[in-house]
Amino acid sequence: MTAKNKFKVGRIFKENFKAKKQTVVNIGGARSGKSYAMAQLLIMRALNASVLIAVTRKTMPALKMTAFRLIIEMLQKYGLFQSDKLNKTENFYLLGKSRIQFFSLDDPEKVKSSEFNYIWMEEATEFTYRDYLILLTRLSAPKESNLINQIFLTLNPTDANSWIAKKLIHRPEVQVIHSSYKDNPFLSEEYVNTLLSLKTYDKNAFEVYALGKWGRSDKTVYSAWRSVDAPFDSPEETIWGLDFGFNNPTALVKVYIKDNSFCAEEKLYRTGLTNENLIEELKSIIPHNERGNVIYADSAEPARIEAIYRAGFNIKPAGKNILNGIMSVKSCGELMITKSSVNLIKEIETYSWKTDLNGNILEEPVKFNDHALDALRYAIYSYKKEMQNAGQASLSFF
Repeated sequence: MTAKNKFKVGRIFKENFKAKKQTVVNIGGARSGKSYAMAQLLIMRALNASVLIAVTRKTMPALKMTAFRLIIEMLQKYGLFQSDKLNKTENFYLLGKSRIQFFSLDDPEKVKSSEFNYIWMEEATEFTYRDYLILLTRLSAPKESNLINQIFLTLNPTDANSWIAKKLIHRPEVQVIHSSYKDNPFLSEEYVNTLLSLKTYDKNAFEVYALGKWGRSDKTVYSAWRSVDAPFDSPEETIWGLDFGFNNPTALVKVYIKDNSFCAEEKLYRTGLTNENLIEELKSIIPHNERGNVIYADSAEPARIEAIYRAGFNIKPAGKNILNGIMSVKSCGELMITKSSVNLIKEIETYSWKTDLNGNILEEPVKFNDHALDALRYAIYSYKKEMQNAGQASLSFF
């Protein structure tokens, strides 16, 4: 690596760099720096040898929003990015004598003819044990004598009953690296205080997202939901929910309605979007013939709502009563969520009620990791409220 390409590294990078086991599991809290360290490590490996690298998540939309974007942005930051080295059709980047391949594992069969020196499973809890075993067999690329082929997993420890916790981390051929918010010196004081405040309301969420410990909760807000491959064919209606963010993600969820059933699909989940950026995203996501469908958005941002309305979208402020909104979503019966909605699924799996000092469950959710869920709640609650008001108006007329 040349002097130009040197970069500062932290403890997590160093431990992964020194790891000698074939499987390395990075278990960490929210924003602990594990993904950043992994991207640094793979870039360094690619620069210093001729290697084949795989970066994967369960779905391609999720991969492009996270690890793919992180690596490209890091290459740009270090002055290493060349646009002609990025193949957007086949999703790979050529770095030095190495190739970084990005792919989803929604169909494990498509990687059976591939071989790699290093594989990164980002958000590893999305995968199945069989996915892991298939990827393990792909660590078959020829290697230089001083290197070993390795598979790296990064994850938040949300479920102590997951296959990673039950089947993997106790094996002698597996190395586990723990991290927490304390390993990331670049977190804002505000974000750290948010993490620490979880201890008051939800010990499980605090241990998972602040301390990086395995979690188990019996206070989950939503339990009646299931994942599906695709939304309804020929829905009767479609609506949208939008939660604004900048440092936190902006989340856009599309809700399909048919026969009084609801199916949610995450369409956008991204930080750093200005209102101008967001309008461009909306134009690319929502086709012209669907722009008459209502977007229910966070009513706390009236200026942003007005700007989006002037850009040609049918956007309205959403109902903001949190408890009523949750009850409205729960009243849908079994909610369906598309499997591609990885952030929405991750949020709903851990969304829980607050408890008091005596452990009694309160009728208020823990306000953390809920951006896509807020968008979902805005859409369903506001839509149902409007339908109810319209029904009452009809009755009064007759």
